[in-house]
Amino acid sequence: MRWGVSEFTFVRPIRNLLCLFGSEVVPFTVDGVTTGASTWGHRLFHRQHPEPVAVATPDAYEAALEAAGVVVSFEARRTRIAEQLDALAAEVGGRVVADAELLDTLALIVEFPKALRGAFPPEFMELPKEVLVTSLKEHQKSFCIEKPDGTDLLPFFLSVANRADDPAGFVQAGNEWVLKARLYDARFFFAEDRRTRLADRLEKLAHLTFHRELGSYVEKTERIVGLAGALAKALGQDPALAAEAAKVCKADLVTLMVGEFPELQGVMGGEYLKHEGAPASVAQAVKEHYLPLGADSAIPASPLGGLLAVADKLDTLAGCFAIGQIPTGSKDPLALRRAGMGIVRIAWEQGWALDLAALADLGLAAVKARATKLEAETREALLAFFRDRVAYQLELAGYAGSVRRAALAAGWSALVDLKARCEALSAFAEDPRFASLAQSAKRIGNILKDETPGEAFDVAVLQQAEETALAERLARLEATADRGALLAELAQLAEPLEAFFNAVMVKCEEPQLRAARLSLLHRLRQAFLQVADFSLWQ
Repeated sequence: MRWGVSEFTFVRPIRNLLCLFGSEVVPFTVDGVTTGASTWGHRLFHRQHPEPVAVATPDAYEAALEAAGVVVSFEARRTRIAEQLDALAAEVGGRVVADAELLDTLALIVEFPKALRGAFPPEFMELPKEVLVTSLKEHQKSFCIEKPDGTDLLPFFLSVANRADDPAGFVQAGNEWVLKARLYDARFFFAEDRRTRLADRLEKLAHLTFHRELGSYVEKTERIVGLAGALAKALGQDPALAAEAAKVCKADLVTLMVGEFPELQGVMGGEYLKHEGAPASVAQAVKEHYLPLGADSAIPASPLGGLLAVADKLDTLAGCFAIGQIPTGSKDPLALRRAGMGIVRIAWEQGWALDLAALADLGLAAVKARATKLEAETREALLAFFRDRVAYQLELAGYAGSVRRAALAAGWSALVDLKARCEALSAFAEDPRFASLAQSAKRIGNILKDETPGEAFDVAVLQQAEETALAERLARLEATADRGALLAELAQLAEPLEAFFNAVMVKCEEPQLRAARLSLLHRLRQAFLQVADFSLWQ
């Protein structure tokens, strides 16, 4: 911005420049302001001390400014605020409702923080906890205080003033006065919204656009209902409850409360359903179906909530991919990466036997009528997208790089199986025999690269002891289903494989023997791939 008649652009008008090297001023001028050895502190400090604050050396800077009412360090301000909030909450037998984002915001906007505690009329405690917390945060940048067990709120709030004291109590009184007016509004919204059932609001969703190419929220809701029903059958959940929750999961978007506080979407739907007497599982599912909200956010606590969240996110993902709106680079305006990661996390943490490739097909079928891109290309892009999310989930789970690479290459879409394979591989990760197995796996891959071996072969054709021993091992491998036991068998294969390659010429001249040896190696590779692609084990 430009200030006054100056042509110099800067975010704020430049009033003073302090620049020292040791005790010496570094002389220069910016927009008519010349450097010096002094600066200015808090505006209230200078009401009684009109002269600038002298700074002798850079080391003295922070102490000089704090004496003048400015805490320079962001971390120091943040720590000071947190300590003051905790102390004030403890005085009334409670604890602060944690909010790291709000704490950071306050530390950025105050120079000399002073936490204050105020109160609001207990009659407002009838409002849902989330409404009170959100109203205080959004309107007053204030924290709520909850009971030590985290169940209910106490009728107090905590705000932060930008001054060392509040001797007349004006700051506290002003906050209480403004907050009371805001809470009256919230109570009106809550009462007014409850006069109309969520199911009776569905028609209004026809006038609320989800996406110009994907239709209204009525159309999205219809797709979610279909997806939720299919998921309920696949996961052994109640299809009727899934349908009931899916039909009204977006209805709170046209309520007064969500209009005022968009971040309460879903939460208010759950609250209103509880008021209507809906099944508890349905109300909870609607309340938590937007979860997880981010990488550190919890997933839905209930199975039905997880199902509904997956259905909602899957519709968004499949729909956007079907019309060509795919995240690229750092651009992801519709938060599709977060939605995809949410699906993977829910399935992973719930331990659902869902195949993500089948899930992608289910989503694409639901949005087929709205698709503008070729189905094959869309499916390929969506599967690659999901695979990337799964790879990141494995990284978050703490698996070693060699485990992740080898396990993913052998199949990534069946998460329960993938997790079992990663756990088994991790248990054997330090076994030196797997380094030898990896080399043998690469050798097998090179031998079979330009070959098309069959599945069946006659063991009687094999001539050398090393290859017949390997065939016997193969029979045991193919009969072993447990991943851990299979890996134990594979570990025992390192020496026989090395002996085989040292003694046997696979691509010999005799056609029948050559074919049998190639088939043996092909079947061994298939056994390897039940767990991992050991050619990627490093």
